[in-house]
Amino acid sequence: MMMKSKILFTRKFKKPSGGQFKVRDYFRHCMAHPKLEPVLYLTPDSEENEARSFWDFAPRGNIVDAPALENYDLLFLAGRDWEHAPEIPSHVRVINYIQHVKHAERNDKRFQYLSRPAWRICVSEEVAAAIAPFAAGEVSVIRNGIPLELFSTAREKQEGSIFIWARKNPALGQRLFETLQAQDRHVDLLMDFVPREEFARRLQANEIFIALPHETEGFYLPALEAMAAGCAVICSDAMGNRGFCRHEETCLTPAYNDYDEHVRMIERLLAEPVLKESLRARGSAIAQAYSLAVEREEFYRLLDHVL
Repeated sequence: MMMKSKILFTRKFKKPSGGQFKVRDYFRHCMAHPKLEPVLYLTPDSEENEARSFWDFAPRGNIVDAPALENYDLLFLAGRDWEHAPEIPSHVRVINYIQHVKHAERNDKRFQYLSRPAWRICVSEEVAAAIAPFAAGEVSVIRNGIPLELFSTAREKQEGSIFIWARKNPALGQRLFETLQAQDRHVDLLMDFVPREEFARRLQANEIFIALPHETEGFYLPALEAMAAGCAVICSDAMGNRGFCRHEETCLTPAYNDYDEHVRMIERLLAEPVLKESLRARGSAIAQAYSLAVEREEFYRLLDHVL
C-alpha cells in the first residue's frame, strides 16, 4: 500500500467568503489526489458551528484539534494562516496560496511572510507580478476555478432584471438600488453572504449583474460566476479581474465608486439589447475556461514538483 504525504490546512473561519471557498476547493483537490492525505485544523477562535457546516464534507478523522506540524509533510497556508505556524519544522514543505495583490504592500500584515520559503500559488498574473520581487521560492499562477455546474444558465431570466451585489460597497449599492426602484425596474439587492446555491439562483434569475468590488482585488469571483450564469456584467476594474473583465467584450467597466457612470452603463444595457446579449455570450464563453477541473490539473502539475 502506497504511503501518502500528509498535508495540513490551517484555517480561521468566521463566515463564508470567496477566500474560504477557494481554500476548501484546494482541500478537495488534495482529497482526490492519490498521493495526499489532507488534514484540517480549525483555529480555536473560529466560529465552530459555521465552520463545521462549511467543512461538513471532510471526514471527522481528517480534522484535528491541534496542528502538531512535525506530523506532516506539507503545509497549505493562505492569507494570515502563517500566524498559526510560527515554527515550521525543516522537513515540512509549504504551499502558500496568495489571493490578493495587497500581500506585496509593506504595511500589510501578510507582507512579512513573503520572505519565508514556499511554493506560492497566485490566483492571477497581477498577484504574481506584485509579489514576485519579494517572494522566497517559486511563484506560480493558477487561476481560480469555479463550479460551472452550479453557476450555469439553467434558469430562464426575467427580461431587464438586475441583481446588485453590494457587500463591499453597500453605500453605492443602496443608492443604485433606490434609483432603479424609482424607475420601476426589477432589481434585487444583496448586501451580505447567502448560501452559495442561493447566490447562484439569483444570478441565474437576472439578466444584468452589477458587481461592486474593492478598488483592488486578487481575482474577484462574483463577476466570473455571474458570467458563467449568463449575466451581462457591470464591474469596475479591480486589477486581479483583468483576465476576464474586458470592457465592451465580456463586461462594462465603470470607474470605481462612480455612481453616474454605473447608472449610464445600466441604462445602456437596458437600451441596447444587442450589446447586452453580446456581453452575456462572450462572458459565458470565457467563464468556461475557469473550471475547477482545470484548476485541479494545474495544481497537480505543481504538486509533481513539490512531491
